[in-house]
Amino acid sequence: MLMERLILVAMWLFGFVGFILFIPRKNRRKGLFAFMMFQSIIWLCDMPAFKYGLLSAPIREFPKATDLALTINYFFYPALFSIFYVHKKVKDGLWSRFAYFFVWVSIITLCDIVIERYTDLLEYGLLTWYGMWIYIGFLFFVSRVCCNWFFKDNTLFHGKQT
Repeated sequence: MLMERLILVAMWLFGFVGFILFIPRKNRRKGLFAFMMFQSIIWLCDMPAFKYGLLSAPIREFPKATDLALTINYFFYPALFSIFYVHKKVKDGLWSRFAYFFVWVSIITLCDIVIERYTDLLEYGLLTWYGMWIYIGFLFFVSRVCCNWFFKDNTLFHGKQT
């Protein structure tokens, strides 16, 4: 139980420090929006996933309030997504964008598998590791599409260009 609590504290530290260090000051607004967008998408997807036994969190922050893993799903993964989104290369080719996406989703899935296998922070119910890869890929893809749609019109933030 102590190891799990230390891992949760480390996720908070790495998420906060990563957000500050890896997102340039000029892109903080974009990073914060990507953070909140990912939180909203994962909330919609995690409620049924935890309710119907695809995932479970035996050790969690508020065990009497919710069955969800709050730190992992609502702080750490959104912080990683915001770093991913801010550093994406728009003008790169299709293969390099796919490789960038594939590497990020694979690394996060690998972290998730390690957390599931060696701690009690997360348990896969009906979900397998490749199902989790698809799930995280879906979350990243949908969040990225929503963020791209939102930031398409720059005049919303810079005033009217004359």
